[in-house]
Amino acid sequence: MRHRIAAVVFAVAALSTPAFASPKASLQLAAQAFPAPVPQYLAAIINDAAKQYSVDPNLIAAMTYRESAFNPNAVSSRGAQGLMQLMPRTAGALGVRDAFDPRDNIFGGTKYLKTLLDRFHGNVDLTLAAYNAGPELVAKVGPNATKEAIDYVAAVKSFYQVALAAL
Repeated sequence: MRHRIAAVVFAVAALSTPAFASPKASLQLAAQAFPAPVPQYLAAIINDAAKQYSVDPNLIAAMTYRESAFNPNAVSSRGAQGLMQLMPRTAGALGVRDAFDPRDNIFGGTKYLKTLLDRFHGNVDLTLAAYNAGPELVAKVGPNATKEAIDYVAAVKSFYQVALAAL
């Protein structure tokens, strides 16, 4: 019980600092820590993208699980596509040629995530809200831009905390 409490305290402390999104905070992907394990082929892609863009692989996996439950063919009611649910215009701007290709989608989504982390100076709440609701709206009104963004941030951070605690 003490170890679980310590892990939760550590995860909460880690989430309160901007550095938690850096792979230096956690180099290892806790692939079994999500509600559905990260498929092995996706774990390899996530790790590659994490290294290239200097983003914690557990944050990428938490977002990917929340966005698509690791389904590369997912399409939202608004038209977002693939594992990290990229909107077609955003995918095009990121150089993603096929949003349903797992590698293309994860690399594009991680590239976008990194630009948001940089834009919001490592503030993960703002970054996650911007990924969900759009960076311009979040820049104007903050991480509570929409009810959906609030729920999104809470869900991704919850998955991420569990992953960190599992390391």
